[in-house]
Amino acid sequence: MTALHNISQKLLAKSGLSKLEKREKIIVLAGILLLAGLALFHFAISPLLNAHQQMQKTLVQKKEDIKQIRQLQTEYRQLQNEAVDIEKKLQKRSPAFTLFAFVEERATNANVKQQIRSMTPSTSEGIGTLEESRVDLKLEQLSLQQLVDFLQQIESPDDVIVIKRISIQENTKEEGTLDVVLQITTFSQKS
Repeated sequence: MTALHNISQKLLAKSGLSKLEKREKIIVLAGILLLAGLALFHFAISPLLNAHQQMQKTLVQKKEDIKQIRQLQTEYRQLQNEAVDIEKKLQKRSPAFTLFAFVEERATNANVKQQIRSMTPSTSEGIGTLEESRVDLKLEQLSLQQLVDFLQQIESPDDVIVIKRISIQENTKEEGTLDVVLQITTFSQKS
C-alpha cells in the first residue's frame, strides 16, 4: 500500500495537482470521473445497447420469417392435395379422352357448332408426368345466351378442363351477336 501511495504522490507532484486547493482537486477528480464514465459508455455500454437492439430486430424478423414459412408450408400442402385430387380425376377419364373431341361434343350440345370458325388443338410439355392439351377456338355471331350455355358446358372441374383465356367482341356484321376467342386447356398423363 505504501508503494502505491508513493507512486500516487509522485504523480500528483509531477502533474501539479498537489499544489491545487481541495476544491480544485474535487473539480479535477469529477472531470476525470466524468471522462471515464463517458469513455465507459461510449466503448462498452453503447455497443451493448446497439447489439441488443439489433438482436431484437433480428428476432422480430426471424419470427416473421417463421410465420411466412408456416404459411407457405400450409399453401404447399393444399397444393399437394389439389394435385392429388387432379391426378385422381385424370385417372377417372377414359383413356380415349381428347380435349378436341370434348370441345366439339360440347359445342354440339350447346348448339354453337355452326358458329365455330376455327378450332386448333395443340399439346405442350407439362409439369412432371403431365402434358397440357389446348384447343384454341374462334366462334362468330353468338348470342349472349349461346355463349353462356357453351361456357357452362365447357368448364368442367370434374374433367379438369378450364378456360385459360377468353376474348369477347361485338360482331360487326350482325348486331346483338358476339365474336369469341377461347383458349381451353386440360392436362393428361404423358404417354
